Amino acid sequence: MRHFRVAWVWTLVLLLLIGCGGQNAAQPSESASPTYDAEDTIIVSAVKPQETILTATVLTTPPATAEPIAEPTAKPTEEPTPAPQRYVAEEGVYTIAWMSDPQHYSKKFPETYYAMTSFLRDHSDEMHLAYIINTGDLVHNTDLESEWDVADKAQTMIDNIPNGVLAGNHDVLDPIGYKTFCARFGEKRYKDKPWYGGSFENNRGHYDLLTIGETEYLFVYMGFGPTKKAIQWVSDVFKQYPERVGVLCLHDYYTKQLTLSADGKKWHDSVVAKSPNLYMVLCGHKYGAYCFPESFDDDKDGREDRTVYQMLFNYQASLQDGGGGYLRLMQIDEAAGTMHNLTYSPLLEDFNRFDDPNNREDYYPFDEKNEEFTLPLPWMIEH
Repeated sequence: MRHFRVAWVWTLVLLLLIGCGGQNAAQPSESASPTYDAEDTIIVSAVKPQETILTATVLTTPPATAEPIAEPTAKPTEEPTPAPQRYVAEEGVYTIAWMSDPQHYSKKFPETYYAMTSFLRDHSDEMHLAYIINTGDLVHNTDLESEWDVADKAQTMIDNIPNGVLAGNHDVLDPIGYKTFCARFGEKRYKDKPWYGGSFENNRGHYDLLTIGETEYLFVYMGFGPTKKAIQWVSDVFKQYPERVGVLCLHDYYTKQLTLSADGKKWHDSVVAKSPNLYMVLCGHKYGAYCFPESFDDDKDGREDRTVYQMLFNYQASLQDGGGGYLRLMQIDEAAGTMHNLTYSPLLEDFNRFDDPNNREDYYPFDEKNEEFTLPLPWMIEH
C-alpha cells in the first residue's frame, strides 16, 4: 500500500511539471519587444525563461519600383517651306527693274524712295537683277535742295548696280533748267561706270551698253524737252550699234488720253519708226501702266519686220501716298523667249495695287491686267 502511494505521488508531480512547461511555451513573456538593426531590419524576439531564443526577420526595404513610362513627346510640326516671292528669278532668268516719277517721294515720302532702291540693292542676287531704269521726275520742285538730297541718297544706294536716269519736266523747270540735274546726275557721276557708253550735253542724254544673258543691249536716254539736235543724237546712237537690242528711255511720250504727245510724235516718227534695232520705248510723265505694241515694215516690202513695245509706267497719282513705292520688274527668260512683267511695292510688300477694288480710282481709270502680264520677247518674234 505504501509503495502504491509513493508511485501515485511521483506521477502527480510529473503531470504538474509537464502542465507548467506547456503553458510557458504557448505564451511569450510580456517583456518581449522589437529591436532595429543598422539596415532597417525589424527583429522580433520572444524570450522565455530557460528556453532557446527564437527570432523572426522581416525586411522593410521597399521593393524596386518600375521606371515610370515616359509620356510620348509630340513631334514638332514642321513649318512648310515658304514659296519664294514672285520677284525671285529662276535660274536662267534675269530682271530689269524700272521706276518712274518718284517726285512725291522726294517731296513728302522719302522713306518710300529709300525702300525702293534699298530693296533693289538688297535683293539683287535673288532677282538676278541686271539693270535699273529711272524715267524721270526725280524731284517735284527743282529749286528745293532738300528734294534733290532725297533723290541723290536714294539713287546712291544703287550706284554700283548698272542703272540709268534721265530728267523729267519737274527736274528742269525754269529758271533752273538742267543746272541742278547735271550737278547731281551729270556725266561726272557715271562716266567711270563700265556700262556707261557716252553722254549728250552733260548727261541730258546718254546711252548704256550691257551684255545680259545672251543679249547685247543698248539703252538710250533723253530728258524732257528734246531739241532737234538731241533727237538726231539719239538716232545716230541707234545707227552706231545696229546689232544690239535697243531700248529708248524717255519721260514724255503719251498724253493722259494715251495718244502720242507732241514730243512723243517726234520720237515716234524720227527714231522709233526708223531704227530697226529698237524694240522697246519706256516712259512716265502721265499716270498709268500700259503697253502698246506696234509693228513696223523696216525694209518696205509690205511685211512686218519688227514689233516695238511702247510702255508707260507711273503710279504717282495713286491714292494719297505718292504712288505706294511700286516698281516694274521685267523678268527676261531668253530660253522661253518671254518677258514677264510684275508690279511690286517693297514698302507695302504688295503685288499689283489695283487687283484690290478699293484702290481703283475714277480720276485715272486703270485696268489691273496691265500690272502683271507676259509678252514674247520682241526681238525674238518671228514675222
